[in-house]
Amino acid sequence: MKIIILLNPAARRGKARQLLTGALRIFREQQIDFEVRESQDATHLEQLARAAGAEHPDLIVSAGGDGTHHYVINGMFRSGVPLGLLPLGTGNDLPTALGLPVDASAAAATIMQGQVREIDLAQTGAAVYAGIAGMGFDSTVTRYANEHAQWLGGPAAYAWSILRCLGKYRPHPLEIRTDAESFSGGVLFAVVANSASYGGGIRLAPRARIDDGRLDICIVPYVGRGELLRWAPRAYWGEHLRHPGIKYFQARKVVMCSAGKMELFGDGEFLQELPAIIEVLPRSLRAIVPARRSGTSSGDVLPVSCGIGKS
Repeated sequence: MKIIILLNPAARRGKARQLLTGALRIFREQQIDFEVRESQDATHLEQLARAAGAEHPDLIVSAGGDGTHHYVINGMFRSGVPLGLLPLGTGNDLPTALGLPVDASAAAATIMQGQVREIDLAQTGAAVYAGIAGMGFDSTVTRYANEHAQWLGGPAAYAWSILRCLGKYRPHPLEIRTDAESFSGGVLFAVVANSASYGGGIRLAPRARIDDGRLDICIVPYVGRGELLRWAPRAYWGEHLRHPGIKYFQARKVVMCSAGKMELFGDGEFLQELPAIIEVLPRSLRAIVPARRSGTSSGDVLPVSCGIGKS
């Protein structure tokens, strides 16, 4: 069998190569035929993923953080090749959503023993994302974190960026139309989620499931600085939904527009400016997840082997 590993060497603030060492040891012990291909930047990473998919290996492995996984998925998901994740980033929300360990060596062992599961993606324009897309204050914070707080990483970077951006932010008018509900008004931010968390465990869409064929929409109204600081920590446990002004519902298709300039970020990466249309792509990615334990329900795990193990 053949595995192609796509590595973002810049992940975890340049420590990705070092963190990958333990995972590669696991593959060698299992006598796996693998090849590591390093990316130069995001565009190159997506190109590598597209080329890897065209080769139809037994498995493509994305080695990096959630941003790395985002570009790998965009390059290879149409190939039908299963995807394994080695969490070498600081947030690792997508591996967590799939029930994977966040230790790289443990994740490599899971890949060897795991099963294939079909999961949803969300599509906007030509791009897809696996986690959460946000706009408004959310995207302002994400851009600040990407550009000025990479030295922190994970939840700390997001929390620091909130504090740095809070004083200058003003509400934006937003219109959202879906196949379920609609909204129009001023917002602090809004997200369209395919999975539950982002930013290293912030459970902004706690009811989201990555394979339910639905997108979860969470709309946060504009609130004062003090109220936001009181409520923001509750998002780490999904308890922010108790706020009476927050609107939360599910839909399959979301149309968004704003009279002001609003950017849309997905998986922590810039996607586009509004207007935007987001649709769910049910079960469009084959991902490796932990093997089902004996006596548990099979759920949506495919009953076929993904061929991982010794040749």
